[in-house]
Amino acid sequence: MSMAGIKACLIEKGRRWKAHDFPTDSWKIMSAVRMENHNLGVSFGPKDALFQVHEQNDSLAVVACGIGGGSLVNAGVMVPTPVRARRNTKWPKEWERDWDICEASAAAMLGIQRVPVKFPAAKVLGELTDGEIEKSFETSMKLSVNFALEEPVSNSMKSQKMGRCLACGNCLAGCPYNAKSSTDKNYLLSAIQAGCDVTTECQVHYVVKNPYENFQECRISRKRRRWHVYLNEIDYITADFVVLSAGVFGTTEILFQSQMRGLKLSDSLGSGFSCNGNTVAYLAGSPAPLSSYGLNRKQLSKIPFQERPRAIHLFILHIFIGLHNPGCCTSNSISLLVV
Repeated sequence: MSMAGIKACLIEKGRRWKAHDFPTDSWKIMSAVRMENHNLGVSFGPKDALFQVHEQNDSLAVVACGIGGGSLVNAGVMVPTPVRARRNTKWPKEWERDWDICEASAAAMLGIQRVPVKFPAAKVLGELTDGEIEKSFETSMKLSVNFALEEPVSNSMKSQKMGRCLACGNCLAGCPYNAKSSTDKNYLLSAIQAGCDVTTECQVHYVVKNPYENFQECRISRKRRRWHVYLNEIDYITADFVVLSAGVFGTTEILFQSQMRGLKLSDSLGSGFSCNGNTVAYLAGSPAPLSSYGLNRKQLSKIPFQERPRAIHLFILHIFIGLHNPGCCTSNSISLLVV
């Protein structure tokens, strides 16, 4: 919108995260987590924590908080949309015409690159899933990660220096080497350079229609806009267009709060939504040695790149297990499988 010349404002609940801010040990990861247990009605941790953990009934969900959202803590995996998904009749017909163009544009903006080598874990998983993965996954995986083996894609943005991936496996805790092309380094950066105003550590609570919009005369001196976006029960900003992009939980919460204050919405609100699903299986307290260990930067640097683990870090798993089984999180007693 900013690049199209529209005056835009981005409001973000979280803070800005730089590479050196991301946690790199178990103590730091705990200070980057906020836990909200809806079963017990308790919560603890900083409100702007990188990881927001929600537990209710038998479900556990984690969302990222900060400029860049989930891209700060995901693995940056980029795969083309499978043909079977594109053929779904629920998609607008007009989308099919522009689908390839939009995918190419996104790939260029995110600067995706092929993984240059096949890491040990990938070889094992490849053998396990032989013949069971769609054709779109058969070639080398592409990530929004800089491996420094390909020329960076040129675009209209001012260049931002990127680090090189060291295959440390810390993607899900935030890349401490500035090698991941999270959206704060591309899409949001281009919007800011085009004039978008960004306000961090500021939460939107609800949105309602401007009650004065249809009045010819109004005592309010500011220009009449269609919407009031409330930051608390008193302070608000006005806008002609509002785009809610606060993730599955954040967007749904804002809509529910808006509905309670008179905004007419579908009765289906809160039903049928989904998010990225991961199955985490862990084994704790095993009497048998599981050969699980962690590496510091110095130890990692001594391992050849192609032999590095490139595995999901155990920090997040330590949090989950520790919350439910205090005292069981030792580096030699945990085995992890993520599907």
